[in-house]
Amino acid sequence: MDRRGIDRFLLFCYNLVGRRGRGPMKIKIAERHTGASEALRNYVVEKTEALERYFDRIVSVDVVLSVEKERQIADFHAHLTNKKTITSREESTDMYASIDKAIDRLKRQLVKFKDQLQDVRERGSDENTPISGDGGEGRKRIIRTDTYFQKPMTAEEAALQLDAIDKGFLVFIDAETDEVAVIYHRRDGNYGLIEPHK
Repeated sequence: MDRRGIDRFLLFCYNLVGRRGRGPMKIKIAERHTGASEALRNYVVEKTEALERYFDRIVSVDVVLSVEKERQIADFHAHLTNKKTITSREESTDMYASIDKAIDRLKRQLVKFKDQLQDVRERGSDENTPISGDGGEGRKRIIRTDTYFQKPMTAEEAALQLDAIDKGFLVFIDAETDEVAVIYHRRDGNYGLIEPHK
């Protein structure tokens, strides 16, 4: 496949997959010896949903609220699309304060992780370079929005790389077939693989 064919393939895949397409974040709250009120549960949901403003690749968050003697403990586990889990546990004498502290800590960790992903993406990025067309009036130009990895890799390695670059899809050379392939995030949280028709 020549460079122009690869760029058309990239454009097709980008339109097919898109950057996101994930369902809403799920929140599960468990209680241990708290007898948490509806107002407290609503507070947890409101605070947890706000995390998506800082990082939009959270699949679900498990929250455990517990009381041990005078200690009011809030324990959060944020599960991300790349199977990574970020945790935050805080305690105080007031459950609302414990929740606030745990959420703030989780927010800082998510922002730090997002920045790390952004750094990886920028190191490998060569975006928005025009590659064809004369740019005449009324003509659409193909813009190269992504590069692909020429070093062959397995589908599993490509999945890890996809999560590291924070894109909707990744074009790579499949080490098993030596063909260009595309791996992408499915809406159900799994990965999809597009291979050339033979």
